[in-house]
Amino acid sequence: MTLLDSNIVEQLKMYFDKINGNIELVSFLDESEKSKELDSFLQEVDAISGKVNYVKKSFEDDKADLEKAKITRPISFTILKDGENTGINFSGIPGGHEFNSFILAILGLAGLGKKLEGEQLAKAESVNKPVNIETFISLSCTHCPDVVQALNLISASNKNITATMVDSAVFFEEAKEKDIQAVPVVFIDGEQKSVGAKTIEELLNLVVNA
Repeated sequence: MTLLDSNIVEQLKMYFDKINGNIELVSFLDESEKSKELDSFLQEVDAISGKVNYVKKSFEDDKADLEKAKITRPISFTILKDGENTGINFSGIPGGHEFNSFILAILGLAGLGKKLEGEQLAKAESVNKPVNIETFISLSCTHCPDVVQALNLISASNKNITATMVDSAVFFEEAKEKDIQAVPVVFIDGEQKSVGAKTIEELLNLVVNA
């Protein structure tokens, strides 16, 4: 089954071909159906352009790479730029409203999209300890991509910061355990810090004060 529309593929090819350097999508999969779906999705993205490449790894066997990427769930992938971890991860398949978050993350890392500047950049760069951010979302939520995209920008600005989008539907049991009733919900180092829409400024303050 093809997951990507042919018109979207054409548009993405135009953007991806402008990328300088090499973007790698590295998945960590188990034997689940959702992992197979994510594998198919990333293979389709890989086929669009030689500038974006997909590498498949095992959640069970590739522990060192998992640790480096700060990934704690299967059915996940991380984005590397020129072989380096960028701190941008996705747990689940970034479809629906989150497809844009995924594409903008690639383009941003490739220098073709938005990036933090001025005071916002200085704030993000001031974080001098590891900070692990997880945002629980729903693919139908309209506020979620703004939060995911803002946190991806913050993460891309500082190697100490990791930002992971987590699809609540795929990780339903975990979302239930964490009593997530509305999305987006932002956890920083395991502690719930924010629910609902937030500006990039508000998110930066949460990260800086973590």
